[in-house]
Amino acid sequence: MATESPDRAAPLRRSERPGCAEEQVREMSRVIQSRTWWSLFLSIPVGLAGLLSWPFPEEDSLLQLVLLRKPLLFYVIKYAYLTMLFSTPFIAFSTLLSFLYIFFARREKPTGEIRLPRYPEPEHRDVLYLVIGELHHAKKPEPVENPRWLVIPDRGLFTGIAIFGAIGTGKTTGCMYPFAKQLLSFRSRDRERRVGGLILELKGDFCHHVKRILEAAGRGEDYVEISLDSPYRYNPLHNDLDAYALAYGIASLLNNLFGKSREPFWQQAYTNLVKFIILLHKVLYDYVTLFDVYECAINPERLEEKIRSGEASLPEQFVLIAVEAFMAERELETYPFERDPSTGYMKAPLTEDLAASLREHKIVFKTETDSTTGDIARWANDPDKRQQFEAVKRWYYEDWKRVEPRLKTSIVEGISVFLSLFDDNPAVKRVFCPPKEAYDPVANHEGRLGKPLPPLSELLEQGAVLALNLPIATNPGLAKTIGTLLKQDFQRAVLNRIPRMEREPRREWRELLFLCDEYQGFATVGENDPSGDEKFFALSRQAKCIPIVATQSISSLRSTLPGESWRTLIQTFRTKIFLALSDDFSARTASDLCGKEEQLKPNYTISETGQDAGVSMLTGKAVAHRATLTTTKGYTVQRDFTFEPKVFSELKNAQAIVLAYDGFNPHPPSFCYLKPYYLDQNTSYFAQLAKGAIG
Repeated sequence: MATESPDRAAPLRRSERPGCAEEQVREMSRVIQSRTWWSLFLSIPVGLAGLLSWPFPEEDSLLQLVLLRKPLLFYVIKYAYLTMLFSTPFIAFSTLLSFLYIFFARREKPTGEIRLPRYPEPEHRDVLYLVIGELHHAKKPEPVENPRWLVIPDRGLFTGIAIFGAIGTGKTTGCMYPFAKQLLSFRSRDRERRVGGLILELKGDFCHHVKRILEAAGRGEDYVEISLDSPYRYNPLHNDLDAYALAYGIASLLNNLFGKSREPFWQQAYTNLVKFIILLHKVLYDYVTLFDVYECAINPERLEEKIRSGEASLPEQFVLIAVEAFMAERELETYPFERDPSTGYMKAPLTEDLAASLREHKIVFKTETDSTTGDIARWANDPDKRQQFEAVKRWYYEDWKRVEPRLKTSIVEGISVFLSLFDDNPAVKRVFCPPKEAYDPVANHEGRLGKPLPPLSELLEQGAVLALNLPIATNPGLAKTIGTLLKQDFQRAVLNRIPRMEREPRREWRELLFLCDEYQGFATVGENDPSGDEKFFALSRQAKCIPIVATQSISSLRSTLPGESWRTLIQTFRTKIFLALSDDFSARTASDLCGKEEQLKPNYTISETGQDAGVSMLTGKAVAHRATLTTTKGYTVQRDFTFEPKVFSELKNAQAIVLAYDGFNPHPPSFCYLKPYYLDQNTSYFAQLAKGAIG
């Protein structure tokens, strides 16, 4: 359940800004609501003016006669006259102000003093939780005297937070920056418990802010940045995944970047080509880069040259059988057997057909290897790698070379448009396609080839915060490609924690943060495939991962992802924060997500009745000598949207509607007021709004 901060409260008053139109209207409303006192105040000078202009006519002969005969009646008339000089303007002013009150006055309940609880500093928190913002009136954008903080505990954070807000609504300043500070500053002095994670963004400024947050928290050494100017080298293909998994990831990334074809053949063709190229390099060199894949895909001669190089490096194997056994089976004469003088046995090159024939005739044989010297041939001693190499050869000679040239060109062009990113830019090739020697501590002891990025699983368990700084303005395709590949590596590292956490239940496992701004640029879904963000977010809770993503609108996700998969992705984030939305589809969807509730709706009825009704000879309209006008106001219970779509488009900056989840129970949607990082956290949102601090 969402909990409040510590009970220490600081009394705060709303400041007023004179001169603004809204304040003038509010001041006028206060005057109208104090209409009784204003009527009394205004009637005094009017009454005095009337007394001086029209004094009581005591000299009148009739009044003199009344004074002589009935003095009491005279004084009653006199003082009644004097009283009416003041009561008449009082009634007139009261009627006028009442009219204004009925039709124009704002019925605002006076709030008085706002007592906002003291903001809990992240460095002093004993348990991990996230303060989203202030909670005042749940359904109306109005302050209350005793607001509270909307707090999401750790078990709720593991279920994900999605932030939606149009440009300039405070999405980054009111959510991403404060959230990053709270989570990365938690237990910053505890090396075993402080939060590690991955930061993704497209603009290029968020990473610098995260770096300042870590430095302020005394964690500057935990910041690891991947950029074109960084000393780190990151090869997305240098991991423990098999060739098919790597190829499938690249093909899926192609679909997300350039759109998925209606024909599954193309993705299958991309996957098959990339898989066998990766497999060839892993067998021969135990290392592969995206440039290697690109080079072999566009240059078939280069691919065949590497296959022949592998064939030449293979040690040749021979089979040895006794001379008597050879003479006993005439069928063996079809094989190139020769007598080996050194052993006295019949010797022939070992083939699968020959080995099968010998087993069929139950002939005892032994094998002999004639090894070729050279480092590259060391892989040939591994039977699994030899079988993988034979599989590559079968694919190349019996499948790929038989493909029609035009179709082959289409397949190659489909992946070269993506892989060429790692060839035409030397800086990109240097950082993301480093040579194998870069990972050799002996050959690269001076760091001449750069510093290889350690495995993400090691970095995360050390509490490192990895940030990708590739602004989209420099190369949009590259930023999305590397960001997506890095995100997938992070997801694999997080999910691999689950079995380890099960084996070590007593160990204190640190929380991991996945913080992504402009998420629409990195979102991937698997739909029917085994990969995809929706699969990861559904499982990451067990690995203590805190996913927080921000995007401009639901429409931006909808336009990026195929089909209706955006619905599956959104439902994996249990906490949703809606700032102002500028498109109707996002506003309607947000309203639907907030649901409906029973509400009292006022209704008005106006009726007119008349007696002796007739038709006027002058106007020809119905008239009545005696008419009665009746107005009736009533209330009915109706089931309507908790928040209409219009409300989401009219939210002010740093004002949000939040669907919160605490890990056990969902909370009803309510207004929440965010705390921008550059403002005082202990000052109420409404006080800052009145000062003009929130524009």
